[in-house]
Amino acid sequence: MLSAKMTGFLVLVMTSLLTAHATDQFSPIVVTPSGPIKGVVVPALGQDVLQFRNIPYAKPPVGELRFRKPVPVEPWTETLDGRKFGPSCMQYKDLLEDVWDGLENKELSEDCLQLNVYVPRAVSTSDKKAVMVAIHGGSYLIGQAAADDPSFLALKDVIVVSINYRLGIFGFLSTGDDVIKGNFAIWDMIESLKWVNRNIAAFGGDPDRVTVFGESAGGFATSTLAVIPSNKGLFHRIIAQSGSVTSVMAFSRDPLRVTKAMAQQLGCIPDLEAAIDNTVLTECFQKKSPEELLEVSMDPTMNVEYLGYFALRSILWPVVDGELFVEESVVSLRDPNSAVSAFYRSLDVIAGSTSNEGSLTMYMFHEHQEKMNFDLQQGIPTSVLCEVLGPAVARDMYGDESLSDDICREYTSNDQLQQSKNINYLYEDSCFVAPALQLVEFHSQGRTSSNTYHYVYSQELSFTYMFPLPAWMEGLGAGHAMELPYLFGPASQTDESLATEEGRAFTDVLVSYWTNFAKTGNPNGGNLVPWKQFNTESRDYLELKFQPVQGQNLYERRMNFLLRDLPNRQQRNTKTEL
Repeated sequence: MLSAKMTGFLVLVMTSLLTAHATDQFSPIVVTPSGPIKGVVVPALGQDVLQFRNIPYAKPPVGELRFRKPVPVEPWTETLDGRKFGPSCMQYKDLLEDVWDGLENKELSEDCLQLNVYVPRAVSTSDKKAVMVAIHGGSYLIGQAAADDPSFLALKDVIVVSINYRLGIFGFLSTGDDVIKGNFAIWDMIESLKWVNRNIAAFGGDPDRVTVFGESAGGFATSTLAVIPSNKGLFHRIIAQSGSVTSVMAFSRDPLRVTKAMAQQLGCIPDLEAAIDNTVLTECFQKKSPEELLEVSMDPTMNVEYLGYFALRSILWPVVDGELFVEESVVSLRDPNSAVSAFYRSLDVIAGSTSNEGSLTMYMFHEHQEKMNFDLQQGIPTSVLCEVLGPAVARDMYGDESLSDDICREYTSNDQLQQSKNINYLYEDSCFVAPALQLVEFHSQGRTSSNTYHYVYSQELSFTYMFPLPAWMEGLGAGHAMELPYLFGPASQTDESLATEEGRAFTDVLVSYWTNFAKTGNPNGGNLVPWKQFNTESRDYLELKFQPVQGQNLYERRMNFLLRDLPNRQQRNTKTEL
């Protein structure tokens, strides 16, 4: 598995910074149930977007509130100055340095539970607008609400809210019991949605039309929120981009062992086998400085050594806590009569992935090159498939390592170029593509009034976020997070196509699909290429590119192998053993 530090590279989500400068025309003030807030006017595409920044939705999670659920912020009476962005939550800045260069506020702080509200043109409470709540990506390790500017979305006559939430050890530390339950970042998101529910009408937003959306960790978070029945009424639609709660990556395993490993490095316990009192352990963690906690959680040995083998699951991600999640959500969703399934299917859903999510294999296997004697730029050998990735998929996705031989046979090729591509496919299929398909399949079963849409995003860009992609990846499609520069507007210079007439037109198409869906639950409208609803028979999807194309049965053979053939073989093996 990726080291914790390398996992941070999976962010690939804070792109296309929209550099706009506030005007001095006036500072709008909105009086909300939480208190009055002063905003700032920012021009975008020749129009005004009112931005209300750095609004606290919970008390600072410091001291005794560290590793606790967020506590709602108390109402204020003095006008809150919302003209500047607040600090980012604790994280390593060197994981995506270019993002920090474009941020107005480069401060880090544990006191970071705030959100930003973007209102098109002027605040009007007479015409309630649909609301879109953006959850940033970053592998739950890095990122901030202020990195992407959603003004292009807002100008489609919606109100956009972007949120900060606790990251890494601060958001996901768990002792596996009631002492430190974990999932604090998920609780932060829920608290921010409660704030939106109480206050968004004051900005002209409709609390009965709220869509949560996000990419990568933001997609995982969005779909995770959608399987918590107690969230009923807080939002009504989701757009899960390159992240699904049905993925093998969605939940951590053995959180106590991870916590003990970090506790040992912090000097809280003598060794991993020591008997400990979790309450005492908590007190030790709470006394450490945020910098100490950040350093130990980013130790590059932590992610592999806590398990002792390569795994697709990350550490410091959501856990089954007995409260938000009584079991991994993919299990609950298989039962259409469960409360989890009923709530999830009551929402409108868009879910999908890019056509080359496997671009992340560059990060997944970067540290395997030396010990396994290969060069990623030249290709990935069969030994990585059969000795590393195949067993990980069998173990983490099916709980049955005996299936690794079947996986090895299916994805092996004697041609080195094709072998590299097959490993690429297996990684993206198991972690992103098949889970997205599962997500819409679970949603469409027994569908009554809600809507289901599936997509694959394939519009390539010429730049990459981190390491240069190898020649053997040419033609495999759009890498992880490549939709974000278009979704948030062609303002950056990361790729010349963004500023072309065709690029700008595609931004309008992409933003229109997303905002139409937020308004009505249906992405279609105007001159857009029709986007058919998904069903389990034809598996309709839309390929999103400069000229969108309708399709059916995305990667049919590969999907059937992972979602049909292997489970059937596993079931037959189980019956044979009995």
